[in-house]
Amino acid sequence: MDESVVKTRLSINEKLKWQQFCQDSGISQSNMLRMMINKVTPEAGIDNEINELKTDRVSVRLTKHCLQKVQQQAVAEGYVSQSNWVRASIMANLNREPVLTGDEIHALRESNRQLAAVGRNLNQIARVLNIDYRYSDKFTREMIEVLDGKFEQHKAMINDLINKNCKRWELEQEE
Repeated sequence: MDESVVKTRLSINEKLKWQQFCQDSGISQSNMLRMMINKVTPEAGIDNEINELKTDRVSVRLTKHCLQKVQQQAVAEGYVSQSNWVRASIMANLNREPVLTGDEIHALRESNRQLAAVGRNLNQIARVLNIDYRYSDKFTREMIEVLDGKFEQHKAMINDLINKNCKRWELEQEE
């Protein structure tokens, strides 16, 4: 499938309203825009699960105590609403895959950004060492061990995020 990017400039107020609308709807900004485009140009869109509006309902009756626990759990796990948490819980169990919160996705994107920056720095160091090995005495074993320690910390943080997410949905983890 060919994909392209559409960009537009918004005022700060427009951007904030758009973000709030999407958050209140429980749909990412990209998916909301895609759904709107497909609604006004149905021949352009591909009808799939992502593009579907959430119009069908399932009602569940809960005791006040259970409803309070759902609300508390949704807030504790970073979901904007109890409906989003219930939807994520259902999807996690149907697909047997964890469903990430917005904060978790942001953390993983930031992680990738930082790892890419470290990779670029390592490439620059390797290039300098390949060009002129005289600089190799400036890179000590301790420096490499410090860098390795940072990688291990980062891996542990990401692994912890994945483990918590899998535990949240009681899914088996792959190593």
